[in-house]
Amino acid sequence: MKNHIIKNSNIEVGITEECGFLHPIKFIFRDKVIEPMHIAPWINEELDSSIDPMLKNLRGDFFCAPFSTSDVSENEKRGHGSSANDKWDLIGTDNNSMKFKLAKKILESELIKEVNIHEGENVVYQKHTFIGGKGKIPIGHHAMLKIPSKGYLSFSEFKFGGIPPTPIEPDEKLGRSILKYPQEFTDLRKLKMNDNSIIDASVYPFSKGHEDLLMVVSKDNLPFGWSALSCPNEGWLWFSIKNINILPSTVIWMSNGGRYYPPFSSRHNNVMGIEEVNSYYHLGHKASIEENDLSKKGFSTYINLRADQANEIPYLFGLVEISPNFGRIKEINEIKNGIEIIDDNGNKIFAKVNLNFIKDIK
Repeated sequence: MKNHIIKNSNIEVGITEECGFLHPIKFIFRDKVIEPMHIAPWINEELDSSIDPMLKNLRGDFFCAPFSTSDVSENEKRGHGSSANDKWDLIGTDNNSMKFKLAKKILESELIKEVNIHEGENVVYQKHTFIGGKGKIPIGHHAMLKIPSKGYLSFSEFKFGGIPPTPIEPDEKLGRSILKYPQEFTDLRKLKMNDNSIIDASVYPFSKGHEDLLMVVSKDNLPFGWSALSCPNEGWLWFSIKNINILPSTVIWMSNGGRYYPPFSSRHNNVMGIEEVNSYYHLGHKASIEENDLSKKGFSTYINLRADQANEIPYLFGLVEISPNFGRIKEINEIKNGIEIIDDNGNKIFAKVNLNFIKDIK
């Protein structure tokens, strides 16, 4: 796959022309380089031609339009749509930024991808812009992390937490889901399993051989929404920050050997997708734009494309080093020149971030 690279003394980011994957992503510190993003174990194998390019080359982070199942247009049936499967043409670059245009239009809209980094920051800034278009579409980022040992998952305050109507692996011959479907929750540490026992899903992995998914909807009127995963044993903490008016929800995909069919074949383990979305769970284009359980509650599950407007979707993620005694993230607050991250034990760490990036939307 043809890959374009930008880098400085803090970070290196690659973007592939095919599918628009962000990979590799290297966070550079004085004495080490940390690469937290996942890459599928089958990417160098010969796979069946029926498998979508997105899945064949699964890695890093990518933009989904539509998010999940493409089931509205006869011309688009691939998972996560054209933005995750087709070619992106490089239209601009310098040492710290790259700009691409998707070769194929989506609902008559041109889609632009911009990726930026800045000296002195361990942060990747992304902005996708739909120019024109016509119709409703669910969207989302699909960041995937590899969890070598134990990770602690946290979110900014949310007004709704839920697990989809049906298991993501409903056929026990093909896979296994262990959470109770459906359910609503207010505390990630108290989720019901399918046998009604309680599990702390903020600690991952919490089991083996399962494929599960949940979603939270951010509270209104927050200055920004965030998701974070701390891995004290590995010495790093990954965070993402978004504009909640554009990406109101977060889908968490817990993939830990629970898919038995190719190319997963029970070997896709200790992977967590932290996916900032405007969507109805992972249930696809049609389900997201029609009335659904979340839209009935007044939650947004898609964006509108119009010929006379542009839709900007800003999003950023970054990484900081942490000590082995750093725990579950409790707060992420804006302070001068960046953010302060606080854990349950009162430990604090600073990250230099330009938060105006997710606030200054045209």
